[in-house]
Amino acid sequence: MSLSVQGSFVPHGAGGFFYLWALDPALAPGPAKGRGSGPHPQAAAADRLYPVLKGIPYVHGVTCVIRLPGPAGLKAAKVPGIAMSATAAAQWLLDLDAAFAGTGLAPARSLRAWSGAAKLLLELLGRGRFVPVLRAEAGCLAAAWAAAAPALEDATRLARLEETLPEVCRAIVPPDRDHKAYRPPTSGALLRRFLEVGAEALARLFLTEAPVPLIDKGTRAAAAYWLTALAGHSGRDLPPALPGGADLYAGVDQWAASSLGVRGHAGLRTGLRLVPPAGTESGDWELQLILQTGDDPPVDIPAEAAWAAMGRDIRVGDHRYSHAEQRLLADLPVMARLFTPLEPLRVEAAPTGVAVGEEAVVALLQEGAPALQQAGFPVQLPAGLVRSAAIQARMHLAPPAGVTDSQLGLSQLVDVKWDLALGDADVSLEEVQRLARLRRPLVLHRGNWVQVDPESLAAAMRHLDRYREKIDLATALRLAPDLKETTAEGWVAGLLTRLQEPARIEPVVTPAGFSGTLRPYQQRGFAWLAFLRRYGVGACLADDMGLGKTVQVIALLLHEREQGWTANPTLLVCPVSLVGNWRRELAKFAPGLKVLIHHGAGRAEAEGLAAAAPAHDVVITTYALCARDEAALAAVEWAGVVADEAQNLKNPATRHTQALRRIPAPYRIAMTGTPVENHLGDLWSLFQFLTPGLLGGPEEFRRQYAIPIERYRDAEAAARLRRHAGPLILRRVKTDPAIVDDLPEKQENSVVTNLTLEQASLYEAVVQETLERAESAAGIARHGAVLSGLTRLKQVCNHPAALTGDGGPLAGRSGKLDRLTEMLAEVLAEGDQALIFTQFATFGGRLRPYLQRHLGCEVLFMDGSTPQKERDQLVTRFQAGEAPVFLLSLKVGGVGLNLTAANHVFHFDRWWNPAVEDQATDRAFRIGQTKKVMVHKLVTAGTLEERIDRLLAGKRELSAQVVDTSEAWLSNLSNADLQSLITLARE
Repeated sequence: MSLSVQGSFVPHGAGGFFYLWALDPALAPGPAKGRGSGPHPQAAAADRLYPVLKGIPYVHGVTCVIRLPGPAGLKAAKVPGIAMSATAAAQWLLDLDAAFAGTGLAPARSLRAWSGAAKLLLELLGRGRFVPVLRAEAGCLAAAWAAAAPALEDATRLARLEETLPEVCRAIVPPDRDHKAYRPPTSGALLRRFLEVGAEALARLFLTEAPVPLIDKGTRAAAAYWLTALAGHSGRDLPPALPGGADLYAGVDQWAASSLGVRGHAGLRTGLRLVPPAGTESGDWELQLILQTGDDPPVDIPAEAAWAAMGRDIRVGDHRYSHAEQRLLADLPVMARLFTPLEPLRVEAAPTGVAVGEEAVVALLQEGAPALQQAGFPVQLPAGLVRSAAIQARMHLAPPAGVTDSQLGLSQLVDVKWDLALGDADVSLEEVQRLARLRRPLVLHRGNWVQVDPESLAAAMRHLDRYREKIDLATALRLAPDLKETTAEGWVAGLLTRLQEPARIEPVVTPAGFSGTLRPYQQRGFAWLAFLRRYGVGACLADDMGLGKTVQVIALLLHEREQGWTANPTLLVCPVSLVGNWRRELAKFAPGLKVLIHHGAGRAEAEGLAAAAPAHDVVITTYALCARDEAALAAVEWAGVVADEAQNLKNPATRHTQALRRIPAPYRIAMTGTPVENHLGDLWSLFQFLTPGLLGGPEEFRRQYAIPIERYRDAEAAARLRRHAGPLILRRVKTDPAIVDDLPEKQENSVVTNLTLEQASLYEAVVQETLERAESAAGIARHGAVLSGLTRLKQVCNHPAALTGDGGPLAGRSGKLDRLTEMLAEVLAEGDQALIFTQFATFGGRLRPYLQRHLGCEVLFMDGSTPQKERDQLVTRFQAGEAPVFLLSLKVGGVGLNLTAANHVFHFDRWWNPAVEDQATDRAFRIGQTKKVMVHKLVTAGTLEERIDRLLAGKRELSAQVVDTSEAWLSNLSNADLQSLITLARE
């Protein structure tokens, strides 16, 4: 279990600091001791937090008292942690994922919330929403920065941050405070303090020169000190008895009162009262000004009373309030900036209120009231006003007469009935039609004023008119997650229920033509695919790498043909490096399926493909050819389209992505271990291939999902996205409880890759040279020639540069290296760690910088020349999670190392002796390993690597008897056997 790191801002003195700490659930909780604030028994040591703080200056260890809830109330305990300045924290919080990547630690909800606050802070600074102020603190004047009254769009953000800030953020007691007497600030006060302290720190960081004051002579000296202090070129405090200080303070204070909404000492707050038209559906609304006292509950004073008492005190209970009208005059400019319909009041001599139309009332409800209230100006709304009541629909679906669930598609129409509600009250269709005809944002409905969106209401009516009695399945699936309720009957109910609860999908018998055995979780995945295929619904199979996505899809291809669902071929699209692998896997697990490869210079033209494809069950092509041969592919009547390594569709603008979407097919399947690689836009692009329109258009998706989730960690938006997309994604990982028991402790597989043209040409040249030398030599010389040739062929299979030693670029020249890079990227996306073994240390030295550039992470490297001290340091760093990939030469890494942080092992080239490979694998698969170990052996198709891999796979249990511990046994082959072993096979 990774350590979850908590964090929060802690007010301290005139500023504050950001505090990080963690509790380790692996430690025994232990009984509470005494009544004081003793050490917390599960407190993690502070140095365990340092991996996430690399490069952060001015951090130091500190112990704070944290008051945590317990059975007997709040219990105070000392927890060691890390303190960092507000400046460092504000910048560090902006990209938590980068800070925690590869550390083995995880940010808790508190850090996620403060990350949102840091992003808001940066935006407010960029928009100039902080202003300089002068404060009287402990008898001195101090320069500071304060938050201006929030803009309309910021008020809601602040309120949401307050709601999401975990209670633990308020549990930290500042170091100089007694935890028994300490009263924590509210979430809102804590956030505002962080924003102001962070803004002041960053302002001092960014202002490199002190501004020159343009102020009258009397206050120039004080202003100069003030501005210099604001820029961070001196302390915060101005000198005592500074000439002009009192006048400057009075002037800044007066300006702050009108600019920031800072209230003086009158103890009154200016507010608004919204009054609706009297008993009619038309007419103006009135915004009345009021003054509100600080009593609990507060007492309202009408603005008329303030003007009537001008120059005299107003008595409320036991309190007297003088110059109440000045409170109104000071607050009105700020309130008018926050809500512009109040602007006419600023020119009136004695403003009391203003008449406004419905549009202004809606603006008040949606934006004005939150902004005013956040700035401290109360807003009173009518008791009978229902805010933002949307039309909510309950949809009931039923299969139409005579239509069964056999061979359905998303275009199938089903019967629909609608029940409607306005807010919480049921309404008839006639009432909704009446409200829609009014086209007004505020309507009087059953005695209450209700705010509605005329456009949304009109759109709802268009939907109701369009789908009054019939609706297609695609639209029903898109609408259902956002409706108040969806019910169904018959097979439609079965479809909706099983989409939401995959566990209720009935098992499916493994096809008779399947040559192999599906593991239980693979059987469940196959049943899920078959279920969605039956209804023509797009499916994303997103299982972890190594869990067998390929065999589940092959089982489906056999199933749909054995069930008689189709006689048409399925189009299977994959990267070039996987074409041969798919051909071999289909031949192995479904030998009865007829497969056509549409790839290479000799592939069929449009007419030839149209004629040949129907005679086959599966046609395999590549992403690049989807764009190039789109017309030919689109002319074939496909049973469905399967996209392997579907992360290739993450960019919606690429030609192959657009072409693949346009190819018509009754169903679509995407296979990928990383449905989201970089950002949520990847998921949108994937679903545009699977079920176009399900997640809306690109701008709608960004507005509703991507920005709220990625930037602000909006849990509601994330839940809404899961409701829409989740039923069509099947994601299992190796650590799932339902999967763990199905997997062996160590799972091995051969990953077959293809040669590039450069590799194939070089391979054949080495083959000819090796055969010639073997025929012309004898004895020890022949042994040496054969072994030398085999080694050189291995190097060619790895990469041409491994043989030639050229200093040219590595990218694009080796199918094996390209596949290794793809698989490592998937491993890292899962947060896993990997070992890579190669017997060629020199080439390993070139692999390291290449992999670092392409994976964007540190890659460790160890070979025979690595000193022992450095070896120990590399092992320690890898085990600590500081680098997720470790590249080792086979001999140096084959024995004596404990590398259990890795759960993936890649054999980039083969030693051709199972015992030697197992020794290397056992660096990860050993005592102390808590995860399933996935072993990937990269093999180049058509070469001696593939032939020897088959030999070893067939006789692995006898390998100790059949194969020597070295590769010398190969040198004893006859010339004919040698030629058969190493000659390049033609597909």
